[in-house]
Amino acid sequence: MRIGAFQVNEPLTELREPHCIAMLRPWIDVGNVGGLTLAWMEKALHAKELASLARPALYYDFTRYRPAVYYKEGESHLAIPNTVLNYARGTDHDFLFLHMLEPHMLGDEFTDSVTALLQQLGVRRYILIGSMYDMVPHTRPVLVTGRAFGENARAVLKRANIDVSHYEGPTTITYLISQQGQKVGMETMSLIAHLPQYTEVDDDFLGLSRLMEILSSFYDVPVDSAIIKEA
Repeated sequence: MRIGAFQVNEPLTELREPHCIAMLRPWIDVGNVGGLTLAWMEKALHAKELASLARPALYYDFTRYRPAVYYKEGESHLAIPNTVLNYARGTDHDFLFLHMLEPHMLGDEFTDSVTALLQQLGVRRYILIGSMYDMVPHTRPVLVTGRAFGENARAVLKRANIDVSHYEGPTTITYLISQQGQKVGMETMSLIAHLPQYTEVDDDFLGLSRLMEILSSFYDVPVDSAIIKEA
């Protein structure tokens, strides 16, 4: 079935007041922290694909996000960049994991479709996670800042001792998802890890371990000791 621009797998899965955790590439995912964090939660909770954009070419320039050829069982296949939504069962509520690629075109239509999809699935809380380079030392614990809208969400950030972000400046069109979500009754939150700009790595396990610890305290998902060791 179609919801906005998304093709949703049928039969539509019934979800219990799901919380959506989202990452955005490439705008705010240095060191692949957002992607790695979602991968950890999806593995721990045995996530499955629920939806993806039906026509990603409407929103993406494929000379900037390149399709990739891969082989499976001796046959050639084409992987087309896309925004994908996965789901998993939880104890008190279910989870959605949104892997977003920032749109090059029709950004407002893209955000409208994401919001419509989350609203249709009954999302109660939307959390954008990610990472950025900053003037911070590698000898200190990873700084995480965030913002929250909704009384419960603000209380969660406060209990986790997350510094409130006062960022002003360039941002992404997908910020509209948070604004639109608030208007339809969703709690919204962001968690951004600040990484030393002089230690750029493809996969930053230190940033991952910090977000993992925070989200584990929110949702009681087991911390992966192998990730802590890698960090």
